[in-house]
Amino acid sequence: SRGINAEYGDMALRLFSRSHPILMDLTRHMAGHAKWQNVAREKALFEKKRNIIWNKWLPRLRLEAKSESDLSKNLSLKKIYDQAILEGVPKSKAEDAINCWKNADYRECQFGIQGPGGFNALINIASASPKKTENDLTSYGRRQNMKIANVSFQFQEVKDITCDLPDGINEDGIEELALQCGTEEFSVEGSTIVFTVPREDEKSFFEEAKALGLSVTCVDTRWQAVDMMEIPEASWKSVALFIDQ
Repeated sequence: SRGINAEYGDMALRLFSRSHPILMDLTRHMAGHAKWQNVAREKALFEKKRNIIWNKWLPRLRLEAKSESDLSKNLSLKKIYDQAILEGVPKSKAEDAINCWKNADYRECQFGIQGPGGFNALINIASASPKKTENDLTSYGRRQNMKIANVSFQFQEVKDITCDLPDGINEDGIEELALQCGTEEFSVEGSTIVFTVPREDEKSFFEEAKALGLSVTCVDTRWQAVDMMEIPEASWKSVALFIDQ
C-alpha cells in the first residue's frame, strides 16, 4: 500500500487481497520470525515428551534382554516390549534396545543415589559409556540436591517368581503353598501367583516348587530396600524431577 494515503490503506489492502488470495494470507502473517519461534517451541515440547517415553522404556528393555533377548522365551521382556510399543516407542528403537547386548560395548552398571529427606536409590543401567552415564547422573543429581554414593548395603536383591495357580486352590491354600516354598511375600495376579524370595533362597525355592508341581513362567530381579523410610513431602518434588530426568 505504498503511495496510498493512510485513510485509504485498509481499503486498498482489502481490494488487493481479494484479487490475490495467497498474498492476503501473507499480509496476515508478516512476522515470520514468530512463526519459526512457534515451530521451534512445538518441536522442543515434542522431543521432551518423546525423550521421557524413550528414557522410561528403553533402559528397561536393555536390562530385561540381558539374560534372554528372544521375546518368545522371555515373557517378562515381551510384556515390557508390548507396553513400550503401546506408549509410542518405535519398533526399531525397541528392537535396538533388546539387541544391544550383541554389541560387546554394552554392559550393566549400578549406581547408588543419596538425596534429601533420607531418599536412597539403586539404579541399574545398561550403557556403552559408563563414565558418561555417571557424569549425566551426577549432573542431574546436582540440580535436585542429590549425589552418587554407596548405598548398596541398604538394599537386598530379590527374585519375583511367577507361577501358574493350581486349579481349585483357595486363599488358605495359597498361603500354605507360599510357606511351603519358603516365603511369606506373594501376590495373586489373575491366574498366576508371584512369589518374592531373596536371591540366596532362589535355588531352594525352585526345588520346593518342582516337588509341589508348580509351573514357573517368569523370573524377575529387583532390589528391595532393607528398611523403608517415609520421604518428607518437601522432598517429593526433587525425587520426582530426578526420576523423570
